[in-house]
Amino acid sequence: MKRSAKCFNYKNRLFNSIKKNKISITFLIMLVLFASIITYLRILVQIEIGPISDSFDFLSNALVYAGQGMGYSDLLRPPVFGFLISLIFRMGYISTNVVFYMDGFLFVLGVIGLYLLLKIRFNNIESFFGALLYTTFPIVITVLGVGFSDLASVSFTIWGFYFVVLAVNNNSKYFYLSFSLFMVAFLTRYNNALLIFPILLYLVINRDKLNFKRLFTGLGVSFLIIIPVLIFFFQKYGNMIYPFINFGSSSVISSTSAESFAYNSNVFFFIQNFPSLIGPQGIFIMIIIIFGVILLGLVKLMKRNLKHFNGINIDMNDRVNQIRLIILSLFLIIFLVTFGKIFYMITEILFFSMAFLLYGLLRNLNIKSFDIHLMFFGWFMAFFIFNSIYVIKDLRYFVLMAPPVAYFMILGLSEISNRVPIQFKNRNLIFPILTVILVSIILISTASQIPEILNSNNDKVKLNNEIIQSGQWFMNYDPNYKNQSIYSDLGPNYSWYLQTDVKSVPVFKDNQTFANGVKNETFNQADSEQFNNFLITNNADYYICLREGLNLTSYTVIKQMGEVTIYKKIT
Repeated sequence: MKRSAKCFNYKNRLFNSIKKNKISITFLIMLVLFASIITYLRILVQIEIGPISDSFDFLSNALVYAGQGMGYSDLLRPPVFGFLISLIFRMGYISTNVVFYMDGFLFVLGVIGLYLLLKIRFNNIESFFGALLYTTFPIVITVLGVGFSDLASVSFTIWGFYFVVLAVNNNSKYFYLSFSLFMVAFLTRYNNALLIFPILLYLVINRDKLNFKRLFTGLGVSFLIIIPVLIFFFQKYGNMIYPFINFGSSSVISSTSAESFAYNSNVFFFIQNFPSLIGPQGIFIMIIIIFGVILLGLVKLMKRNLKHFNGINIDMNDRVNQIRLIILSLFLIIFLVTFGKIFYMITEILFFSMAFLLYGLLRNLNIKSFDIHLMFFGWFMAFFIFNSIYVIKDLRYFVLMAPPVAYFMILGLSEISNRVPIQFKNRNLIFPILTVILVSIILISTASQIPEILNSNNDKVKLNNEIIQSGQWFMNYDPNYKNQSIYSDLGPNYSWYLQTDVKSVPVFKDNQTFANGVKNETFNQADSEQFNNFLITNNADYYICLREGLNLTSYTVIKQMGEVTIYKKIT
């Protein structure tokens, strides 16, 4: 009889396990379906718009890695994204579309990873919605499929954090995967070196759980990945760390004049643009969380049930806690006063020192998943601090912070939902109801955003067609063009279409040299002379120009095609 009961219990547990995994897989399939459709539609739009200069750099680098270089490359860029594209090129399929599909494929892998990472803390529906929220942030949709390496690096980062959590809590062998993925993330985008802060924070606060032998073995395995890269850089530049130097020497208090279109010294840049970055769905969630907190606070106040108030109760008779609080307060004051005024690395160290002190103060409160909360917050702050302080800014840099933002939105929504129970068969219906409403908002918002991306980039569609047509005309005009010295405002673009090294021209305006051009800029005669002198000094035979108002005395116009003007040196 006992044996029969044990057998029944075993079968019951097995059935519940299968049922639970089946539900989890169902949500994952739904998520992958949504993410894949969104990604595919976004890629179709980008194919029509065409690549931009950064994407052409990755494509040109991929040709080099595939052993088919055509003279132009920008090998200072992180190698992983270009290397992955080169694998497709080696199969014989060489097209600009590869960079879009590779971007999309890696993004969907990241969405899957985020779902699994969220599952460590949340249930199926919460994890599904959190991953979908990340997928559909307006800034993510904007960057998705363009052919940048940003989202690819985020995907590797997500999987890295997933396996590092598993390594700490489940099986330390996962360190072999986690550190390797973090290394790949770094080699996809060098700024991911900042991940060392949240990784170290998470490991330090869980130091009692660590298997140090496997941890250091995992670190060793990860360094095996970078060795071929270092050898490659040494062969190319004679210095294996040369491509990393720009990131390491970034100055945050630079008084550099506006030498780039992205120059912006406003440290509140991302805070001010936060509503547009998270979209209507994100704003709606923030409103729910804020009003939920206020409502719950008022209810507790009205009930006067202070005995059951779950507030912070720190033992301040402990001298160690007193010292922690004093140092934490001091660091916080320094952090706030000096933010944006000192080297960003000092600010990073200050913040993560505060995070560690905070953990020491609150660890005895048994806050559920407190270490995970700090890991995600550290992930967000590592990039928020750097990108807010660094003087070169772009809205797309927010995608590096998007997964932690999605995490805390779901955390807030989940906590509010659990405290406002509407029960049906012992299940709280608040979160599922909110999910249905929010998913509807998400789908409507995304469905309207993707076509709008194409409408707002009609000028780029036209320009890309003109670049292709002018390139074809130029090849027919001078069949010997590969032996000529060619300069252009869009060197990477023309290098790809002409399959030769087309060098980029800086912009001379108001006695300043810009790293990137500004389309349709009008230049005075002094500016024209600087352009002319630059071209003569560099012995340029042709200049493919996208600027109006230039008067080049040593060059003559041989073709005008829309916004493109082709100049030839007067002999």
